[in-house]
Amino acid sequence: MSYGKMLRKLFQGVDLRVEDFLLLEAFQIGSLKDRAPARELAAVLLEHPDIRYFFIHKFPPIMKFIESAIDRFGPAENKKEYEKCCDTLVWELAELIIYNKHPDIYDSRVFLEWSIDDIRSVASLKNKVVIDAGAGTGRVAFDAVEDAGMVFAVEPCASLRNFIIDKGREKGIPNLFVLDGFLHAIPLPEGFADILITSNAIGWNLNDELKEIERVVKTGGYAIHLLTSSDFDDPYKEHLTKPKWQYTYAEYEKDDLIIRKYWKHIA
Repeated sequence: MSYGKMLRKLFQGVDLRVEDFLLLEAFQIGSLKDRAPARELAAVLLEHPDIRYFFIHKFPPIMKFIESAIDRFGPAENKKEYEKCCDTLVWELAELIIYNKHPDIYDSRVFLEWSIDDIRSVASLKNKVVIDAGAGTGRVAFDAVEDAGMVFAVEPCASLRNFIIDKGREKGIPNLFVLDGFLHAIPLPEGFADILITSNAIGWNLNDELKEIERVVKTGGYAIHLLTSSDFDDPYKEHLTKPKWQYTYAEYEKDDLIIRKYWKHIA
C-alpha cells in the first residue's frame, strides 16, 4: 500500500484541500523536496501562484526544486488531470496538513503500537529527566510523566506543541514542559537529560540528530528510539548499529507491523 493510500484510509472522512498547504511551517516546506511528487506539485503550484509564493518566501531554499519541477512538467493538460494532481498531492502530504489543521484527529487515529514497557525494559524512568524528542501530539511524553520527575516534549510544529500544552493543562500535569525544537537542535544544555526517547521521529538529518542526542543526554543515560513499520526493510539498522554509534537492536511483530527498538547507554 502506498503512503498516500495508507493516509487516505487512516484519515478517511477528513476534509483536506489544496489551500491547506498555506498552513505548513518552514521546515515542513523544506521536506517537500523529498516527499512531494514533482509532477503533481508543478501542476498545483502553476494553478495556485499564491501557494507557490508562500512556499518560496516561507522557505527560500525550496525555490530551486519548485522551479525545476515546473520547468520539467509544466501545467496540467486539462481540468480532470489538474483535479487528479490536487488529490494525489494533498493525500501524499496529508500528514503534514493534519499536523497543523487537525492535531486532535491525528492524536485520536494514530496509535503507538508499542508499550511504555518497551522503554522501561531498557531503563527506569522513575524520577528521571526525560526528553520526548519529535514529540508529535505527546503520546510518549504523556506516558512518561507517570514515572518521570520531569518530561520535556520537544516538537517543531506549533499546532502540535499547543495541543500538548492544552492537554497537559486539562489533565493538570505539573511535570510536563513543551519546547520548540528539532532533533538536530534541541534547546537544552549539554548533559541535561537522563533519558531521551523518540517514536517514529529520527531520520530527517540522522547524523546531526544522533550527535545532538549524545550532547543532551548525560553520561550514564540512555537514548531509545522506537520505530513502527509494515516494511521489512529497515533504513536505519545498518547505520545505527555500526561502530560509530553502537546502538543495540531488537524487533518483534505485532498486528502485521514490525516494532523496532534501538537503545544506547551513553558512556
